[in-house]
Amino acid sequence: IILIVYVDDAILISPDKTRIDAEVASLKQSYDLTDDGPLHDYLGTRFERKGGEVLLSQPRMIQRILDLVGIDPNDEKTRRHDTPADSETILHKDEKGNPRKQTWNYRAVVGCLSYLQAMVRPDITFAVQACARFCNDPKQSHEEAVKRICRYLLATRDRGICMKPDRSKGLECYVDADWAGSWHKDHTNDPSTAHSRTGYVISFAGCPIIWGSKMQSLIALSTAESEYIALSTALREVIYVMNLLNELKGRGFTVPSPTPKVVCKVFEDNKSCIEIATNHKTRPRTKHLSVRLHHFRSFVQQRLIVIQHVPTTQQTADIFTKPLPRIQFQVLRNQLMGWSSNCRE
Repeated sequence: IILIVYVDDAILISPDKTRIDAEVASLKQSYDLTDDGPLHDYLGTRFERKGGEVLLSQPRMIQRILDLVGIDPNDEKTRRHDTPADSETILHKDEKGNPRKQTWNYRAVVGCLSYLQAMVRPDITFAVQACARFCNDPKQSHEEAVKRICRYLLATRDRGICMKPDRSKGLECYVDADWAGSWHKDHTNDPSTAHSRTGYVISFAGCPIIWGSKMQSLIALSTAESEYIALSTALREVIYVMNLLNELKGRGFTVPSPTPKVVCKVFEDNKSCIEIATNHKTRPRTKHLSVRLHHFRSFVQQRLIVIQHVPTTQQTADIFTKPLPRIQFQVLRNQLMGWSSNCRE
């Protein structure tokens, strides 16, 4: 049995309902608590079950965000967008840009969007993180980028992650990087444009559990190097999850895994990066890579982490590194979110 507690809200998880009932009865002897029955709502997240699927959504948080920016969901004239970010626009620090037109609190809205993307909407993660970089001095271009995210959410406000556990799959990770993707000839004086972006998603039994989109702190000198930095960043999370799963197995929990040990498949679309990660030789062009990036090599040598090539068109993590055209975005979004005709619209 697993007990999850956040302040005064708790969830009990067990394959045996009688154990949950017994634990609730035991807790009632020491605490004044209310049993709300099967899980339907927790910390603003709605849980809806349909057969073997679970839909996680936060329509109330989305409605709150729309209210903050002054978007009326009942107004048919309100524009809606198919993507949360414009594939033709890269946001930059624009000190001489036009000032904002509206007075809503930019930082508060971005904070709400950050919470939403971290909980149930990884499809907006890249767009939100791109806007979050300019909270100190947002301009009109940044304001419009936030409103575009809101108009995208307006069209999908009742949707979220659709969990469809697949016991044939164990731990998997898709990782990608965009080398100096924010560089532009008009912003060469901004040193931040030299940084690349890391994107990754970790899934268990086919369900996404951890994802991230962040600027790299190190400046990569090539595409392969930026991909390797991204791989190292993602595998820090992967190794932690592997240790957690091994601990759960040791305590008697059934952990779906194709092998007796917990092994993680990692999908990477850059063959040079895979070569650096799997063939542990010192080369003139990569000898400068610091020890901090090689921490996972022993896991690769023991075959506890298996790195495989995946075509860029099937690289789910691509959605976390750059604004994508509509068709490519929707393909990867549906793959990431589990959206299909079987999952509730």
